[in-house]
Amino acid sequence: MARVEFYFDLVSPYSYLAHARVYDLCRERGAELVLRPVLLGAVHRLSGNTAPVEVPAKARYQHRDIHRWAVRYGVPLRFPDPFPFRTVTTMRAAVFLEERGQMERFVREAFRLYWAEGGAPAGLEEADERGPVAEAARRAGLDPGEVLEGASSPPAREALRRATSAAVERGVFGTPTFFVGEEMFWGNDRLGFVGAALDRLL
Repeated sequence: MARVEFYFDLVSPYSYLAHARVYDLCRERGAELVLRPVLLGAVHRLSGNTAPVEVPAKARYQHRDIHRWAVRYGVPLRFPDPFPFRTVTTMRAAVFLEERGQMERFVREAFRLYWAEGGAPAGLEEADERGPVAEAARRAGLDPGEVLEGASSPPAREALRRATSAAVERGVFGTPTFFVGEEMFWGNDRLGFVGAALDRLL
């Protein structure tokens, strides 16, 4: 079976947009979707990239562009405040839940909480992320305390560090990034090319 590997961080608005579409793309072609959580700040640092928010003109353009894509996809968008926000605990929770086969539903609820609702009602102002992570876990039908404990464990910390380093070694420099086989595509606006790559495998 063909598969799409999807590298993402929940702080990335384009990852949210891509997440809204890539499932349909894979389902239509009978392809497997593999979620690959990474820490975007570390990806930028290790790859020598710069976050768009650090370039004022790019940040202003990106804000408008994200809303255009949300309209095109027909997905709700409430831009989080503050932005950017911390996701280290969130992404550690994702890798912790990956081993349990529970990551997908947690990620779905976290994307919805952060980007469809702007972080409400949990609030993104909490620097330790405990409120948002607990709320996303609860919505996913998981035990919030267990998820938070797992996210703070040394194995989860190390797993996210390894996953991020491996992504950069593979060529990832930002999110969302997709792989079909060893062919890499960066950006929500490259989903059409992802689909075409899958079509070549069918």
